[in-house]
Amino acid sequence: MPYWLHSTLQAFPAFGWIFFGLGLPWALTVLPRKDWHDRPLVLYLAFALGPAILTAWMFFLSSVSTIRQLDTGLLTLIPVLGGTIAFAFIGMALAWRKHKHQSASTPSRLPFAFDEKILMVVMGVVTILRLYGMAFWPFTAYDALWVYGYEGRLYTLLGHIPTRIDYYPQFIPLQYTFAQLFTGGIDDHAARTVIPFIHIGSMLGVYILGSRLFSRRVGIFAAAIWTFYPGLGEWSRFGDLEVALAFLFSGATAFFLMAWRGDESRRRYAAIAGLLFSIGMWTKPTMGAFALGVMLLVAVELVRLRFDWRAWRPRFELAFIAGLVSLPLGAVWYLRNVILGHAAIDFPPAFWRTLAERSGEQLGWIYLAVLVLLLYLYTRPNARRPGRPPLIGFGLMIIGMLPSVIDLAQIDLTRMSLIHSSRLVWYEWLVIGTGAAILIYGLRSYWHESISPDLETTAWVSIIGLPYFVVWFHSFSYHYRLSFAIVPLLLLPTAVVLAHWLNPADIKQATQRYGYVALIVLVALPGALISLRDVNAGWAWEWPRDLPDDFARYQSGNAALMDVVNGLQVYIDEQGEMPVVAAPGVERLSFFFPTMDIRIDETPTTYDELNDVTYFVYGVPETRGAYEHIPLQENQVIGALSQAVYNLDNPNESIRRAWWEDDGIFNYTVYELHLDNRFNPPQPAVIEEDTVIFGDFVRYYGHDIGGLELWPGRQLLLTLHWEVLSPAAEDYAIYVHLRRNEDDSLWATWDGPVTNSDDTNYYATTAWQAGEFIADRRTLALQDANTPREDGYKIVVGFYRRDTGERVPVTINGEPAGDGYVINDRLKVIDAPE
Repeated sequence: MPYWLHSTLQAFPAFGWIFFGLGLPWALTVLPRKDWHDRPLVLYLAFALGPAILTAWMFFLSSVSTIRQLDTGLLTLIPVLGGTIAFAFIGMALAWRKHKHQSASTPSRLPFAFDEKILMVVMGVVTILRLYGMAFWPFTAYDALWVYGYEGRLYTLLGHIPTRIDYYPQFIPLQYTFAQLFTGGIDDHAARTVIPFIHIGSMLGVYILGSRLFSRRVGIFAAAIWTFYPGLGEWSRFGDLEVALAFLFSGATAFFLMAWRGDESRRRYAAIAGLLFSIGMWTKPTMGAFALGVMLLVAVELVRLRFDWRAWRPRFELAFIAGLVSLPLGAVWYLRNVILGHAAIDFPPAFWRTLAERSGEQLGWIYLAVLVLLLYLYTRPNARRPGRPPLIGFGLMIIGMLPSVIDLAQIDLTRMSLIHSSRLVWYEWLVIGTGAAILIYGLRSYWHESISPDLETTAWVSIIGLPYFVVWFHSFSYHYRLSFAIVPLLLLPTAVVLAHWLNPADIKQATQRYGYVALIVLVALPGALISLRDVNAGWAWEWPRDLPDDFARYQSGNAALMDVVNGLQVYIDEQGEMPVVAAPGVERLSFFFPTMDIRIDETPTTYDELNDVTYFVYGVPETRGAYEHIPLQENQVIGALSQAVYNLDNPNESIRRAWWEDDGIFNYTVYELHLDNRFNPPQPAVIEEDTVIFGDFVRYYGHDIGGLELWPGRQLLLTLHWEVLSPAAEDYAIYVHLRRNEDDSLWATWDGPVTNSDDTNYYATTAWQAGEFIADRRTLALQDANTPREDGYKIVVGFYRRDTGERVPVTINGEPAGDGYVINDRLKVIDAPE
């Protein structure tokens, strides 16, 4: 049996216990007795409440460990498992009591229609196909490596949640921890065993949203659309938070609107909605948009009731109950952060919000619903059909949307490239809005026909999802997965129309049925196949051959990162100890060494902050982004990196470029630090005997040059060595001029900042430290092929202010000597050798 499958199966009993042994009794306890017959509803709540109780208990154990400062944390298998057993028995007792004292309703069940059976079978097949990817892969996605997977490993090793951890709440990381505690050690595949349950839970949540608010048929159609959605297929295996958020957002919406409809169990349903909302907040703070949606719904209802406070009060009561119930679990992580001095919520950097697309592509679900509705209305047999206005309106909506989705100037038919998203502009919005108004006006007489009873419920669902959609569209639409929480709400109108339109009773002939099945399979195929293909590793049947172990799987798409990991592991193996690593912004590195001192949140700007550091990792784009708001004039560290060379044998190098890798997306350079060496005098080929001082801040110490003959096409490396007397008051650059000896005419210039590097970093003179020696390397090449061929060319060096060009005066042995210095060597310009 493959190791990855063994680890997955080994952890299955753990989650079987959590979902069925712990979650099921509590699901029965919180549900009204009349709902016990609804197995998908019971199963959904079991999938939500079991992990919620588990992770809340684990958080309590960790908090006790921290408060009492225990040497050994309480997040170990026995206390965790023992607590779940106790909670399970309490739930069983309460469920048994309800079973004994309350009678259950047994409504009649209609048999499933032909197409409903097909949809459920295809959904099952698609899910089984996705299970392979979920089990085969370790954590490879950026956020999973940075946060959830890393934290699961860290807590397993430490036995508690360190106080330095903040950012996302713990619903998912603590489940990853539990699986690894159960199997006895760090194991990605064991941790990821929860992913299939969350995936199935999201399908159940979408089904409940459709079935309890509309009909069982709508629920099946909605769950099928969600399951077949290629976006879900692509992200099904990554272990991200967004699928879990869809799982909880859909359920919270369903239960709140079940209460909103005025059922006799409305207060209980509102409380369950609050529970699900709290679990969502225990997962990710973006779930807070659900509260905004509920408040918006309550406000709209107040307006609809014309501010009749007495009639509105029962509606407000439901929102109040949901909010009150959500507080204990929903607020605990944010309160803990505040107590520990962290920000309650960490929002993504503003940079990410600038990447929001805000294009017509993000309106796709709305356009799909309108398209399906129009097809339904215009193809119904023996029914009055709308006139032209709806078609004109929809046509205008498409015209307004298309320019932001398809750029005709950039169509590449050879690559089948048509999509090019750009932001919608005001006149495109105007066209879309006009089209929508015409569409609504044209359909005004249809609102009271067969589909109209569902219109009000659809409006309720839309209002709850609106705040999340607006925030996502405006600020976070740089990635479609961040919309997953409300995709079930967005697809619901399409499911409602399809459930009305597609009548299985009309499909009687065998050929029609075969065609119908083929259509369902065709619709499901993209979402199934996309989960069997990795953009870096190819198709699923190639994975075992090309990716025999987890290291190879981590490397797929993370080649540069794994090069850093491999180098650090070599150090550990050779030295027998862990290095201290400064890696500003390189957030994924800690996943591979959870207990190593890796400083990703600090942005050191002085050597003193790196005194105990073994390696400095500079990552593009991460480290560059971490330092983007710190000017080089105030940054000794980044400036100093620009003078680092790949020279492991020179004992005087203070910063050595040890190894590096570029995988086309990320680029990492690892620098080995020997910072005391910067005070050791270098040994250049030419050491200046006189005391040559520029201004009052630096002494010219000597130089190395790679030859004394220069011809067109040849490059010489000149290294100027400087002894720092004090930091400069201004930011100076160095000029290096080639002057003819005969008439002092200028024939070449090699000016620029000190130690200027290819990425435009340099070591600003304002950041220099007294006593250090600096090596400034410049490549000399002729700039004019007609440079006279003769010997005796002088190399003149000096400093000038970067902002004004003003040169720095020079003294030689205390005497003024102008504003430049001629170094001892002379160059000879000759014709290129044969």
